[in-house]
Amino acid sequence: MGLFGKKKNNEEQPENSAENKSNSNISDEMKIILAAREEAQQEKKAKAEERQQAQEKADKEEDLLEEQARMAAEKVLTGDATPAGMTFYVICDEVDVGAVPETEGNLIVRGIIRGTVKSGSEVFLYQGSGDKFSVKIDKIRNESREFVDEISNARAELEITRGDIPLPTDPDEDASTPIRKYAVITDATGIENTKDPSCQGMAVAGNPRTTAMLCEYGKFGREPVYFGTVMDCIMTSEFVTPAKITPAKNGQSSVGFVGMSPKQDPNVTYLPVFTDNRLATKAIQNFKAHGGPDQRIMLNFAQVAAVARDDHHQGFLVNPGGPVTITIPKDLIDKMVETQIFKERFGSGAGDNASLALGGSGNRSFDNFVANGGPDMPGMQKIIITNPTDTPEFIVIEKAVKAYCGNHADIAKVLILIATPENNRNDRSYLCIMDCPDESFEKQCKGLAEAIKPFLKGIKRIQFQQFSKMNKEGFPTKVQWLYSKLPQ
Repeated sequence: MGLFGKKKNNEEQPENSAENKSNSNISDEMKIILAAREEAQQEKKAKAEERQQAQEKADKEEDLLEEQARMAAEKVLTGDATPAGMTFYVICDEVDVGAVPETEGNLIVRGIIRGTVKSGSEVFLYQGSGDKFSVKIDKIRNESREFVDEISNARAELEITRGDIPLPTDPDEDASTPIRKYAVITDATGIENTKDPSCQGMAVAGNPRTTAMLCEYGKFGREPVYFGTVMDCIMTSEFVTPAKITPAKNGQSSVGFVGMSPKQDPNVTYLPVFTDNRLATKAIQNFKAHGGPDQRIMLNFAQVAAVARDDHHQGFLVNPGGPVTITIPKDLIDKMVETQIFKERFGSGAGDNASLALGGSGNRSFDNFVANGGPDMPGMQKIIITNPTDTPEFIVIEKAVKAYCGNHADIAKVLILIATPENNRNDRSYLCIMDCPDESFEKQCKGLAEAIKPFLKGIKRIQFQQFSKMNKEGFPTKVQWLYSKLPQ
């Protein structure tokens, strides 16, 4: 037994000796270096795994957002609220200015086709501040770079003709980017320019550009350019909203608007608006079942902005109930109405007062200058209209107005009043009623506002109303206009 144990020890002796010898050859400093290297390798491996996991998570999120966009597009294209004529749309998320088209003069864009597009189709390009151009799909390439006659629900490259997209008039203008990123190409025939008189049918046509942009909002909405483009779409759209319209004492109508509180924010009330009459009709059926209004009216963005910021609403919801809903809170509306695009389209102050934004009416004392329903309109505050006094401030404003109008032959006459909300006497503003041609009204509002601004002290805001657009019922037949090219 003793010999066996001794033999075993003798057999193990060489291995232990080798290990001891090996350890003795590594200094303590080297052991520290090796340990540090091992730690660095483990940390590098862990970071690589984190990156891989993050990429996998991002890929899953991207796949989810793409699936949500695809489903929203499918609801729009195959549902009962499809914009008139729309069988497909594509958001141009890639505009390749360096790509060489097969046909000289053509333009190349890329994006995911929603629906089916065919080569040779006459379509429309929507972009910018409500611009709409007619172009033709000349060629289609799939992701394998193969030319195809048609393609459905897949990413593709479209080569389109320039159509009526204008050429640059300034040699210094960048002619290589006539198509902006996130332009919309579709066969829907809706109108996106609120300056066009036929825009009153736009909500019936379904606001195709806005509808397409909202479908893809979850996918691209975090990108500043896309977000800004969506805001532009909303400012160039008209909306339908449920309303309660009842006769008023003044012989016109009073209008009451409904409010909605989202489940995730039950303490906040928003104005619901819809991009399509049929979507609004569905909502009205639901409201009616719960005792709500059974009528609807059409509003442009300035009117929506004004109503959505009254005492009863904290913003508005676009298409509550889908296919995609977007919330525009009050603070965002405040920023939108201060943009140049809003001021050029609607005039300064157009979104500040709901009663004026909804049209306006008048009587001899000007104390009923409110929209369509007068002071009985639910949610609308009464506006008291008075003539300005000969204060030092108004005296210089009068001189500025006369000087400006004297240099612009298209302005026939101007009247300036003071509008004061009955429940907030400190929130006064000048109300400028201008008589000039429709085509120059917005330009002259901007110019006259700039002429008056340096002298706004006690009253710091000015609103404009076009005389030709006013309801003249009750308006005085004889008015002492501040400025008039005609004898008074």
